[in-house]
Amino acid sequence: MLLSVRPSRACGSACSSLQSVARERLTGIPASPAARSLCLQPLPPSRPFHSTPNRNSQPQPSRISYRVAASSSGKSRPFLPAKNAYNFDPELHDALGVAVNTQNAAVKRRQRPDSGEDAFFVSKIGRSDSSSNNSIAFAVADGVGGWTESRVNPADFSHALCGYMAETALAWDQPPDQLRAKALLQNGYDRVVADESVRAGGSTASVGIGLNDGRVELANLGDSGSVLLRQAAVHHYSIPQTHGFNTPYQLSIIPPRMRQQASIFGGAFLEDFPRDAITTTLHLHHGDVLILATDGVFDNLNNQDILKLITSRMLYTGAWTASSSPNTGIAPAPPETLAALTGPEGLAALLPSSSSSSSSSSSSQTSNPPAKPAATASNPHDHIYTLQSLLAATVAGEAKLASMDLRRDGPFAKEAQRYYPGDYYRGGKVDDIAVLVIVAVGL
Repeated sequence: MLLSVRPSRACGSACSSLQSVARERLTGIPASPAARSLCLQPLPPSRPFHSTPNRNSQPQPSRISYRVAASSSGKSRPFLPAKNAYNFDPELHDALGVAVNTQNAAVKRRQRPDSGEDAFFVSKIGRSDSSSNNSIAFAVADGVGGWTESRVNPADFSHALCGYMAETALAWDQPPDQLRAKALLQNGYDRVVADESVRAGGSTASVGIGLNDGRVELANLGDSGSVLLRQAAVHHYSIPQTHGFNTPYQLSIIPPRMRQQASIFGGAFLEDFPRDAITTTLHLHHGDVLILATDGVFDNLNNQDILKLITSRMLYTGAWTASSSPNTGIAPAPPETLAALTGPEGLAALLPSSSSSSSSSSSSQTSNPPAKPAATASNPHDHIYTLQSLLAATVAGEAKLASMDLRRDGPFAKEAQRYYPGDYYRGGKVDDIAVLVIVAVGL
């Protein structure tokens, strides 16, 4: 069968000649010499096909250093960005967010960060001081507030869970790549269950293991979650696990007496386990920003809100650079620049220096900003302004503002309106907030 082709205005006589030559090969009817000679001429150069360049085509560093900071705020507490931001420096302390050098429950409770029922931690894997061991373990956990009706402090469960996971990671004596996120969550949960000081409670959790080569394994249970940003785009985000509206998956400790009462009256408790967590493996590149947060963030900010906040700060500080070329877009700063922004000196050069009474001394201080005091193991966050702490405080602060804004419907309000269209729910959702920000820096 001869395929019929209608020549377009762009083809002209060339398409007619091609049809004549094709007809000759199929039917034996000779084509004209003019058509044959035209087909032998080289085709004019075609317009190049444009496609989006592969942003991952550039060679990535073989090793990654994780620069981590956290920010948090209890729902009944004011949020102060400088006070509520915490930097993790593995050279100064083994873990952040938990007390791992004492077994005294009262001391651990006093040293909790200002995060209410939410908890977080980041720690080294093993206590090795080797510079080649950049592996870390980290997590956020959200205590289930419904336990307050049973006169149980929900913070006890979530903070104990993070504390035991940090201790497990620090005591790890095998290669870091053999520690799995779900196994870490399981070990922490088992130790909480065995802890007689935690008699009841529940918590969601989002746990991660970061290895030297940039591999990050995440295990997520409930509505705490993670977002990975790369070159001003959302590269990955977790999906909440819920049994229904405002009912997330959760680890639980249910006292036998309460379990027996529930069986008598026909009720039941939500009881999920670490094996129910969803695991994901990511590969972080130089310049990536990984965010873990509780629902105090995700109920008030969507992924695009978080992306806008992070992108604006990364561009302002020079951690990401925008190119005028349409084929380049936004790219991370060189490793040495990003290492300086996330290092001990951090953003000191970008901060305005304190002015003195005389203008001369003020100009002198502007040209030579004062050095910030170094962090200590007991006070790892005061006066240290790093890129990662800026990002964490920005996300936590915006979530705090959105949670108290009655005119701005957040993701939780929109979901409530969808499930219960007859009820009036507007504005944000007041809740505890905990954020972990990890900036990947190539070595």
